[in-house]
Amino acid sequence: MGDQATTDLTYVSTSAYHAGEKSGDHVFSHSRTVEYTGSGAPTAKPVGSERSPLLGDSSVVKEKSSGKLARKLTLLNAIGLTVGSIIGSGIFITPNQVLEETGSVGVSFFVWIGCGILAVGGALCFVELGTSIPSAGATYAYILRAFGGLPAFLYIWTAAFVIRPASRAIISLAFAEYITRPFYDSVNSTNSSQNASLELPSSAPIDDFDPELMPAPTWLIKLIAAICVCILCAVNTYSVKLMARVQDISMVVKLLAIVLLIITGLVYIGQGNDHNIKNFFEGTNVTAARLGSAFYGGLWAYDGWDTVFFGAEEVDNVARIFPRAIGLGMSIVIVAYILANIAYMSLLSADGILNTSVIAVDAVRPVLKSAGALYIMPLLVAVSTFGATNGATFLAGRQTFAAAREGSFPSFLSVVHRSWQTPIAALFFQMAMSIVYLVPSDITGLIHMFSFAVWVSNGACFVGLIVLRIREPHLHRPYKVFILIPVFMTMASLYLVFAPFFDDPFKSLYVTAAILGGIPAYFLFVYERTSPKFLHTLSDIVTRWTLTLCCASLPADKET
Repeated sequence: MGDQATTDLTYVSTSAYHAGEKSGDHVFSHSRTVEYTGSGAPTAKPVGSERSPLLGDSSVVKEKSSGKLARKLTLLNAIGLTVGSIIGSGIFITPNQVLEETGSVGVSFFVWIGCGILAVGGALCFVELGTSIPSAGATYAYILRAFGGLPAFLYIWTAAFVIRPASRAIISLAFAEYITRPFYDSVNSTNSSQNASLELPSSAPIDDFDPELMPAPTWLIKLIAAICVCILCAVNTYSVKLMARVQDISMVVKLLAIVLLIITGLVYIGQGNDHNIKNFFEGTNVTAARLGSAFYGGLWAYDGWDTVFFGAEEVDNVARIFPRAIGLGMSIVIVAYILANIAYMSLLSADGILNTSVIAVDAVRPVLKSAGALYIMPLLVAVSTFGATNGATFLAGRQTFAAAREGSFPSFLSVVHRSWQTPIAALFFQMAMSIVYLVPSDITGLIHMFSFAVWVSNGACFVGLIVLRIREPHLHRPYKVFILIPVFMTMASLYLVFAPFFDDPFKSLYVTAAILGGIPAYFLFVYERTSPKFLHTLSDIVTRWTLTLCCASLPADKET
């Protein structure tokens, strides 16, 4: 692709998202060839309805290029992708949520270990699925293979309207909290859902201030978070290379932040300061519902263990690389998180952990004093969360783009900028959705909604693995996980979905309604046999306007 002013280019798109149904049954599938000559709107002409070899029962058209992704991801790349995708904002924002729900540092410590075990169990199940169904669609492809088109659509619908925008809203709010730390000393008030803050004159020591003096402006946190989302949308729209540079820098910085935190904690303990961890289980107050909410906080920090599977078509040998990448990558993350939590629990009292919204900053105070607490750690964590938002923006844009390209979403979301070769409409759509989720600015509530949706889809994949074992026993499986692991993960998913429901039913009901809302959307907008015909025309009109306004073209049947 690219900006071709004089050369005719043929762009094609397929409806490969709904196996088992005939070509033309989807309103937004692009069953046509679009010729673009460099200016104005493209012209369309019908093409034949051949079958896609990718999913077996999808429409496809002939194209001039192979449309295959280059298999360039090595084992080191896969390990870096795993570690880099997981370590982002969670370890810097959710320890107080875990402690609040459990009541004691002892129980919260074991919750963090349990979250690591669940993340490893889920990753091992995905290794089997990813090696036997090596598709860049990952979760979508697994659900599609096991259960068919409608459940797979519900996943991609939920990802676009809940999972991806909520994720970026959470991380960008964390970025805003930390980037303002040199100017506002944010602490939680007695109501853990609200924050207070304090302006810090540079001439005075940090311990001289009363955190009750000046309330933090919530509007400022929201504004900075929204600016972060918009800037990274622009970065991802303008240049993939620039996006990658941001990601590379943040990868190094986030590891520096973790290492600095761990070293600070070990130094503090080495000085004989173990008073904060002597009463390990004091204050324990756990119910089944609250324990589920505590796991939501910890599992948010581990989120990203499935990212590497989205690169299945770009890995040279999935059977060799996936198991090793998950084994080594997850080991690094679990060790880092355990040491980080030991540092938190030794550097801060239980009340200190509960009463801060920027735990990494307040944790290093006893050792690094004012300079470290006010400038070094906030900057490191801010860069880390900025990079995490960047990565989440890239994934959200590509996932929405792919869904539109394959016919699950309106075709205007699949347009690609002719010069920058990025999915401009999908990125701007996801930017708008993220800003909507910033309105409540409640990180804990957003984590609850995100985790509920994620573990519904994860649970579907674990059940799907068992279904495929029974229904397709001869499917080639280079890696085969012990069957009790997906059984255990299925039960864990059920618990993680239903237990927190009783702790905060409103947010769970909201996500449930959003998921179920995909059913009428599927039959109204996607499945042509039950869809009003005017939607065909409306989709084409909006697509033509988008193509003109965004200097864009419809994509070829390949990744952009």
